[in-house]
Amino acid sequence: MKTRTKACHEFEIFGGGPEAAESELRWRKCTKNPGHKDFISAKDFKDNYLPRVHTNKLCGRLGAAIDLTVRLRVSWTSPQRSDEDSLSNLRGSNAIRMGTGFIHNVKGTVSNEPCPGNPCDGEIIRKVWRFEVRTAQHVVYNTEEAKTTRVDLFYDDDSCKLDGMIKTVSGLKAIPYHPDRDICDILCETHDEALVERIKSARRCWLDEEGKCLDLSGLDLLPPYERGRDPTLIVSHPHGQPKKITVGFGKVENFPVVVYNAATCPGSSGAPVFWFDTHPEVWGLLRWVTPVHSGVCTTTFTQHQAQLNLFTRFLEKLRGLCSSSTVVEVVIKIIMMMMTLTMMMMIIIIIIIIIIIIIIIIIIIIIIIIIIIIMIILNNHKWNIYYRYYS
Repeated sequence: MKTRTKACHEFEIFGGGPEAAESELRWRKCTKNPGHKDFISAKDFKDNYLPRVHTNKLCGRLGAAIDLTVRLRVSWTSPQRSDEDSLSNLRGSNAIRMGTGFIHNVKGTVSNEPCPGNPCDGEIIRKVWRFEVRTAQHVVYNTEEAKTTRVDLFYDDDSCKLDGMIKTVSGLKAIPYHPDRDICDILCETHDEALVERIKSARRCWLDEEGKCLDLSGLDLLPPYERGRDPTLIVSHPHGQPKKITVGFGKVENFPVVVYNAATCPGSSGAPVFWFDTHPEVWGLLRWVTPVHSGVCTTTFTQHQAQLNLFTRFLEKLRGLCSSSTVVEVVIKIIMMMMTLTMMMMIIIIIIIIIIIIIIIIIIIIIIIIIIIIMIILNNHKWNIYYRYYS
């Protein structure tokens, strides 16, 4: 579903009004996912989903994945974009577009440079920390656009605006990583040491035992193994709103192209795609698929809402089951649920059989009554003939 070519990119372009008001309006009037029932807020996910994870390291990694996801606000479209580019009609425009990115590298400090972004009136400061944000190149095309990009960190819900939890930094330049794969890295700078420490802490959690298989048996976001299709999780800022998490199935089609049916909206472009390998040899390996969310295209594996709803209902059922701390208890509950379902199916089948038998009996009775009536009529006719003959 997500490819570099033949894709409908999913940035959100605002019309010039107040950003917050436009974002809220686009969210409420969305036609792609009306109601957004498949989108889980970051706060809800952290409060009600992560505590169910039995592995502390996995819980930490998933929490870090959310924290490292950022909102991008780009206020310039470069004239250098080609005529075939999806934003070619906005070249030279300062229309704001929204996208998503992921902090994937902290580069360290630079000393004795002016404060980045001029928040301190060019004051020379002792330390500047640099880090890179990965996104889609159709969101941030080059350095010209990167310099107009504002990166919003820790925007998990609307209350973050009030309590000062949101931190905003500016882009410095673009580092094309894989232009042919629609990937671009933005170099950012900040002198906020507390912010950098929080980023580093999240990075440590994310990189903890990276590459090793994690025990996901207690994670209630994983369905049973199904060959050729793995669960995926996407963290993004749809319509420029606070972070949302969606889940679905995915598969690889001619690597590095991957397709998946996790719900996305305008504003999700550039979001990281987290992939749960469920193959027996790598069970539970959580990895970040390098090709970021690039857009939506028409394939045989597009979003099937009914299938995704079925998957969501399955997850909700598991969430109710996985409140125990042992696998044995969960297995017992699953067996009990299956037995209950089996009994219900048997009762339904028995009722259907009884109804069929009753219908057959009624039909037989009707046939017998008809035969009796016919015999009576024939009998009366016979006596009438005899009566005329003998008379």
